[in-house]
Amino acid sequence: MLRAVSLGGLAALFLAISPPLRTQVLGVIGSGVSGMELYAPFSYIVGVILVLVTLVISFNRGSRAR
Repeated sequence: MLRAVSLGGLAALFLAISPPLRTQVLGVIGSGVSGMELYAPFSYIVGVILVLVTLVISFNRGSRAR
């Protein structure tokens, strides 16, 4: 968990330092949101299902013995 938080913090710091990259990332996020609004509410349902499947897969792999 600490690794995930530190990587997220480093990514946020890098985006805060680099304005052109921040503009590009926000543009991609904005186009994704407008694409989701075009097909709402089905896209939101699919997004929630994808997040849940990703969580189940990651927790399943993390709980295996090494």
